[in-house]
Amino acid sequence: MKLPQQNPSGSRDGECDCLPRPEIQADKPALITYVLRYQDAWFGMEKRVAFEAEDVAAALAMMDREPIGAWAELTSEGEVICRRGYEPGGAADYWVVD
Repeated sequence: MKLPQQNPSGSRDGECDCLPRPEIQADKPALITYVLRYQDAWFGMEKRVAFEAEDVAAALAMMDREPIGAWAELTSEGEVICRRGYEPGGAADYWVVD
């Protein structure tokens, strides 16, 4: 049989100092919600994808995985941020920032 003992760490009865506590990161940047609207290269129909990123550069990097067809636009809070364009003759595509 165990006898109750006083906690040597000084905590009150019922509290536990052994559980891990989540670290609070106050300096973590807030994520921005973006919506990518584009023509799907495989099916030819409009597609919308909503996602969060730290900034426009991170959003463009994430969009690289989507099968974008002839057109696309990136918006945030209803405002168009950039559109995708193409050079005539099949040259590489590019993004136009509005």
